[in-house]
This record gives sequence, C-alpha cells and structure tokens, in this order.
Amino acid sequence: MVLEGKIIKQIGKYKVVLIQSKCIAAASCIAISPDLFRLNEENLVEIIEGGTDEPDNVMLSAQSCPTGAIEIYENDKKLWPPE
Repeated sequence: MVLEGKIIKQIGKYKVVLIQSKCIAAASCIAISPDLFRLNEENLVEIIEGGTDEPDNVMLSAQSCPTGAIEIYENDKKLWPPE
C-alpha cells in the first residue's frame, strides 16, 4: 500500500513503513534483506511485491538505514527508529 509518499507492508508481526523521500540509496537494507528490498529505476529502495524475511532481519534492515527511512511498528506501536 502507498499512502502519502510512504510504502506500507505487513511483514510477519511488523508493519514496515518505507519513506522513500528519506532514502539515499545506501542499500544497507538490501544487503540484509535482499528478498524484501530492492532499488527501483529511480535508485530508491522499494519493497518487493511478495517479498518477505525473518522478523529479526526486518528489524536489522531498518536499524541499518542511515536516514531512518524504514520505520517498524508492532501493534501500532513504533519500535524503530526511537522517538
């Protein structure tokens, strides 16, 4: 789902929110979760349709992002990045 410049996808217990306007194409998330994230033709990270990964890798991918472009929620509580 795309909403106000954010790509939102439920991956297991986590809701992943990707804010492409913050993406600098560092690709650290791709290195950790290549079956979930990829670079598009505009050199921005996107979530692969049908892609998935283990919850620990999803969290590590978000934590590896230098700009905080990947937010992680569980039960509507923001887990990453910390406020």
